[in-house]
Amino acid sequence: MKLAEMGITVITFDLDDTLWPCAPVINQAEIAYYDWLLEHCPAACEEYDQKQLRAVRQELLSTAPELINDVSEWRLRATRDLLARYGADTSLAEDAFETFLAARQKVEFYPDVIDALQDLSFHYRLGSLTNGNADLKRIGVDHHFDCALYATLALPAKPAPDMYLQACEELAVSPQSILHVGDNASTDIEGARSVGCRTAWINRGSLVYPDDIAPADINLTNLAELVTLAPAIPR
Repeated sequence: MKLAEMGITVITFDLDDTLWPCAPVINQAEIAYYDWLLEHCPAACEEYDQKQLRAVRQELLSTAPELINDVSEWRLRATRDLLARYGADTSLAEDAFETFLAARQKVEFYPDVIDALQDLSFHYRLGSLTNGNADLKRIGVDHHFDCALYATLALPAKPAPDMYLQACEELAVSPQSILHVGDNASTDIEGARSVGCRTAWINRGSLVYPDDIAPADINLTNLAELVTLAPAIPR
């Protein structure tokens, strides 16, 4: 079914594993972060390797579960705790986080993404909804988007309805006018559908759709397929 027949006027996108692979960029950011620790808090690195530090951050959720909604604040708080534990200057936590964040923006888009965003923006307003902390402006593609939302302590992570409803408010449209595109059946498909948005599941590899979640309205393997459902663009 063509998007016009579905009444779509806005397309929103998940970011990680929808527009670019997530694991490689997080890995390179954590390497940069660990290198920072080696210089500024070497005692921590004597006790923990990168994998063990991830477990330490995970443990923080047991006492502050709300941090699951704000990965930036989660990493900042975990860094402050770590620096304090080893007698390092806790005011350096912001610098440590910025080191991680700068590397986190060095994404490599899937080959279809940039052309698809350009084509789709001819006919639709575009938005992004992410539980992560990728920054579209720093990445260099914010000009394609009319709305960019990030999970925070005040704006809970998907599949909570808050981000989807905020997108409706910022773009002044009803949920039924939005097609949300994402790779996660729970956070993207169930979350968007819970507020009345239409949905597109993108499976760029070997994902298996859960049996206990109703299918998305559209199934994709890349964004070029989504472009074929949009109005033709004069060349």
